[in-house]
Amino acid sequence: MALPHQFSENAALIAFVLLPSPEWPAEILSKLTSVFGNIRHLGKLFPFDKTDYYTPEMGSGLFRGVLSFENTVEPQNIGVEKEKSNALELKLAASLEHRKINIDIGYMDLDKVVLPSYKRGPFKLYAGNGLWLDMILHYAKGKFLPTAWAFDDFKRNPYEHDLLLIREKFKKSANKKAGV
Repeated sequence: MALPHQFSENAALIAFVLLPSPEWPAEILSKLTSVFGNIRHLGKLFPFDKTDYYTPEMGSGLFRGVLSFENTVEPQNIGVEKEKSNALELKLAASLEHRKINIDIGYMDLDKVVLPSYKRGPFKLYAGNGLWLDMILHYAKGKFLPTAWAFDDFKRNPYEHDLLLIREKFKKSANKKAGV
């Protein structure tokens, strides 16, 4: 009996970052770079105004944007990156009464965007060690389409342009590594 094929494909390491600023603070970018590596694409920040879920903790007037890193990740190792993002959030909040930043680390392959979470949900898949995976967007016909259970900002998807650029940069980088 043959063993199953061992398949491993890296994915783009991305982060959706929520912060109380309409501009990317240099301090935050520096901290993200120190933990995850150089930034490949820095997206635009958009008002995060369809829910007040984070208001008690982070205040009002929040913005969220997406960025990608030059470092890639094997999807099965995204939990390690989630631990790093949580540690960075705690470090940045240590001197404050509330969280300064929310980092939703995740990965993008050519077909989808997946965010890990320590919160279970009806459409999340269990990945072990208390980690759940949530596919929030899938790529089809040249667009990123939200899943039925995605949060409102992903349904509106102001990040579409940045996600397409991230995907294209990731695809070019992967092709270059493969010698295509």
